[in-house]
Amino acid sequence: MKWYEIVIKTTEEAQDAICEMLSSIGSAGSSIENPNDIKKEILRQDSLDYADEEFIKSLGNTVVIRAYFSQEKDISKIVDLIEEKLCFIKNFLDVGEGFSGYFEVDEEDWSTSWKKYYKPFHITDKLVIKPSWEVYNKKEDEIVIELDPGMAFGTGTHESTSMCAVLLERYINKGDRVIDVGCGTGILSIIASKLGASHITSLDIDEVAVRITKENSIINKVENIHAVKGVLSDIEEIKSDLIVANIIADVIIGLSCDIPSYIKEGGIFITSGIIKERKQEVIDEYTKKAFSCEEVLELGEWVAIVFRCPNSL
Repeated sequence: MKWYEIVIKTTEEAQDAICEMLSSIGSAGSSIENPNDIKKEILRQDSLDYADEEFIKSLGNTVVIRAYFSQEKDISKIVDLIEEKLCFIKNFLDVGEGFSGYFEVDEEDWSTSWKKYYKPFHITDKLVIKPSWEVYNKKEDEIVIELDPGMAFGTGTHESTSMCAVLLERYINKGDRVIDVGCGTGILSIIASKLGASHITSLDIDEVAVRITKENSIINKVENIHAVKGVLSDIEEIKSDLIVANIIADVIIGLSCDIPSYIKEGGIFITSGIIKERKQEVIDEYTKKAFSCEEVLELGEWVAIVFRCPNSL
């Protein structure tokens, strides 16, 4: 089967927003080539890789996103839509060079090509993300999460995901009931399970993400993750101890009316995927509903916020 490969050259700060946009307009999958991930791995103190300064400089900073669309679609309309959406994203983020053309490719050429860019890495000091096809020698105090991203969104390399992982370590208690809104690959759901959560409901509007979350749960031998397609309001209003949502500011703000119905009094809401410019807007929306802002983390251009549900709603 033939596919159209769309190429977008962008910045690290805009990569998640662009991938989310591509998925929303019908991309069958995407891959990210981020030279900063290679640099981080090489420069880690315990890395076995070595590269001189000239090689590191030669990698540059341009992030290349490749998205794939069926040839049954009208490519000219897709290109026009992508350029329109990129213009909108430019209002909030530096999108870099932007749209760089498209090509025809065979399915087997792109379905596994992203694997060469994905290696084991520490998402926190304690948590290690390991691709399912890689070998990693676990240290005694480490928790290893095996992840096969497939074509779902979220490998754990982005700042918003790593901040969520740090906050999950900090706020999850053994036996907690958790909801993961916008689960992507299931990475945060699996982390929650490995940290002692008793039951996790994983939600995503993308059926590919739900399938990948289920597959990654099996790979990690965790049986307490229930992955379903849908949004928060689609599921039964069972109160959770903690909700995590690594998505975008608009959706997080929109969730403020539903979150109180799904969280216990005093429960924790961890959210990220928020650009710095919209941090206060999100804080204002939740404090207006009597949530207290417990903690704010910032990394790069991204923000993660911890809210605590009021004791009486």
